[in-house]
Amino acid sequence: MPLDKAGHKIDVTFDVPPPPKVSHSTGYFLGLRVLFAPSDPDRKIATIDAHPVEVRVTLHRMQDGKEVPVKIWNRVDVAKGYEPSRFESFSLRDGIAISRGSFSEHSGAPPGTPDASTYVVVFGGPGEQGPGRYRLRLETLKDIPQLKGFKAFLAYERGPDR
Repeated sequence: MPLDKAGHKIDVTFDVPPPPKVSHSTGYFLGLRVLFAPSDPDRKIATIDAHPVEVRVTLHRMQDGKEVPVKIWNRVDVAKGYEPSRFESFSLRDGIAISRGSFSEHSGAPPGTPDASTYVVVFGGPGEQGPGRYRLRLETLKDIPQLKGFKAFLAYERGPDR
């Protein structure tokens, strides 16, 4: 998925399988997986954190031949000043989401080697939506030339077990 130009659109229908019987996941998330090399010599993580991706997104559950809207929520730290973190969930306003860094997964290749290590940035999530068929529409909203050439993949998946 190109991240450097506004107006890139995705319209995809997909199936969500039942979750594993034993899972400590906090539900599903919608985001991007950005490829990077171990030790991040190209500073891709710092670049995407400094230039968040802004998208308009809708998610619908396919039920009985109809598309039923699904709210996408974003967890926001509402703590002030030096207070400890305190997160609250808010539904996306006008379907607009801005990426925020979440976690990295490393493949174990030697430092500086391009591989399958990914940095995950999150737009939000629908919470504990069950298995079924969904339709996702997404459009990038702003030009970000600093992200030209980044290899990113759209992700809709269960959050990591904690």
